[in-house]
Amino acid sequence: MLCTELERQSILSRLSGYRYTHTLGCERAAKMLAERFGGDVEKATFAALLHDITKRLSKEEQLYLCDKYGIIPCDIEKIEWKMLHGKTAAAIAQHEYGAPQDIVDAIACHTTGKADMTLLDKIIYLADYIEETRDFDGVEPARELAKTDIDEALLYCFDQSLYDLLGRGKLIHPDTMAARNALIRQGVQRKFGAEGSGV
Repeated sequence: MLCTELERQSILSRLSGYRYTHTLGCERAAKMLAERFGGDVEKATFAALLHDITKRLSKEEQLYLCDKYGIIPCDIEKIEWKMLHGKTAAAIAQHEYGAPQDIVDAIACHTTGKADMTLLDKIIYLADYIEETRDFDGVEPARELAKTDIDEALLYCFDQSLYDLLGRGKLIHPDTMAARNALIRQGVQRKFGAEGSGV
């Protein structure tokens, strides 16, 4: 067993408020997606539980964990430091909870995505996006796409995220562009345009 009930409660005890509720929603979504697309349910739910375990930390705390675990932030992560929670959560998953490498990798890229994502990577990224407590413009098309095609759902999520970042004048992580481009190169096409409008 990857995650005992005692470990699960330990993880949840480090979360509070919305983050606690979101994590439980993400756990349920990851289980659903793993069952739907032939993933490992146990790994998916363990990764989902851990994915935001450092999200509440301050910039100074994130950078402390980076130093402790040898994480080198890229230029964009130094500015958009909240992106670091994926990598620091992955380090906690590995060093405190003994998570195997594929779970560590999925947690590390759940915020930005990356090129050539594994099924577990895709499940955690998508579960984080569509879990039941999410309530923002464009989430429903993502949920609908996730019922039939995980890659089309991911492409839609990346497009929506890019649209949002551009609209807010934010920096875009190169891993997000690499993730989107990898899907396009694989022939994935989107069914929805920006903000869920039909193409």
